[in-house]
Amino acid sequence: MILATSTAYQLTIAELSVRSAAILAKLGQYSTENGWGDPTWRLPTGAPYCPVYDDIPIVGPILYAACVGFQGIRSAGALEALGYVAASMLKYNPPGLISKSHDIISAMNDMNDYLVDSFPERVGNEALHLARLDDVDHVVFHPACDAGASCNHSKEGQGGDLPVERNTAESAASYYELCTAMTNGTQSYAVGLQMRGEFAKRGFPIGKGPLTAGGTDGRHIRDFVNDKSGTDTQLPAFYEFYEAFGPGYYTSIPVKSLIEQFSGDLGWFGDILIDGAEEALKDFTGIDLGVVNPFQLPIDSPPRYEDAQRKKENDFTRKFDKTWNQVCGVGGGIASLIGVLPKPYWLKGRPIYAMDPLTVRATGDQLKPYKALVVVSRAPRVRLQAQMFRDKTPAFAYAESWVHNYTSFDLYTQDWLASLAPTSLVDDVSLVSQTIKRSPAADSYKALTSTFDKGGANAWSTVNTH
Repeated sequence: MILATSTAYQLTIAELSVRSAAILAKLGQYSTENGWGDPTWRLPTGAPYCPVYDDIPIVGPILYAACVGFQGIRSAGALEALGYVAASMLKYNPPGLISKSHDIISAMNDMNDYLVDSFPERVGNEALHLARLDDVDHVVFHPACDAGASCNHSKEGQGGDLPVERNTAESAASYYELCTAMTNGTQSYAVGLQMRGEFAKRGFPIGKGPLTAGGTDGRHIRDFVNDKSGTDTQLPAFYEFYEAFGPGYYTSIPVKSLIEQFSGDLGWFGDILIDGAEEALKDFTGIDLGVVNPFQLPIDSPPRYEDAQRKKENDFTRKFDKTWNQVCGVGGGIASLIGVLPKPYWLKGRPIYAMDPLTVRATGDQLKPYKALVVVSRAPRVRLQAQMFRDKTPAFAYAESWVHNYTSFDLYTQDWLASLAPTSLVDDVSLVSQTIKRSPAADSYKALTSTFDKGGANAWSTVNTH
């Protein structure tokens, strides 16, 4: 979002500076070269450029000074706009923000990759630490890891993989959800279910996210920046100034344009009404709103904006909306895949079409991918009454945990729930036995795996009554 905002703002002030510089250059040209302007229907003879007045006896210098002075007046809007551009560059430094945004995106992508890649080793280190605290000897996780960069079956205690994936379809779906979350935040559904509940927990109104309620006063971030940066006043001022002093060879202030500036598009009926009023004023009073001024030289295109610049709808807001649509469009999805934009992960067990908690609960599977079985072993300890306790069989214990999240797509949110669960992964003892045998601590589990291999489907009953 910072990248989109900074890009739109940089493009806005860059274009404003180009338009202003072009106006000043054109006015400088008019004030220094000879010749006559092109004729128009309002002034068939064309308008003289300023130096021509030098040839007129007596009043020539006065007319020349007036002509040059008028160009100075017309340059005021361009100079003001250039001053705004310079101040904005110093105050906000949009190129610097764009660069920082890229750095932040790169860092976030690297962090997410690190969390996924390092997960097996980090879980293993924590598990071994807890094993020492609880006075057990060895620990094995099932299912074992096979995807994380730190997955190494030669190390004891390796945890499983994070239940995420990043294939093409899943990446596209997760990026789409990222954009939706930025706009809609927490969404409520039937029977009290919510989607992305963490946004509401962090103070965003229901149905709004950081994009639509990111300002300090809860406004759309586009409107917040438009107001705080001053584009909501600078762009309309520039537009109105050159509507009054730039459309052609005459000083007519375009009444219709000024009315539209404050009331919006007049529509075809309003256009006819205003045009009729101007003609009636001319016919009945003799007042012509298009009084010819020979000093008014054309600076129509390209310096002047063709689209109306209003307080809440101007060049910046249009560029922001266009940039955001591109960021969250097909091009943005491609940029996400190559890491230029955020590259989120997709949660396993969630179909790519499941965009609400009802569909997720009905079609998703957060059971097996989100469960982990841990089996610990402890060798026989010294016994005080050795004659009475002759059994030296190692001790084993197991437990299964389950984490789940039906209301969010974000792995690193507060909406995750975790609990101990009835063991289900132990039902397939052959797979559990294979995982344990691949562990560096396999020798400590020989009694257990031997029972598994012999006991078949009732192996756990045999273990529990051994």
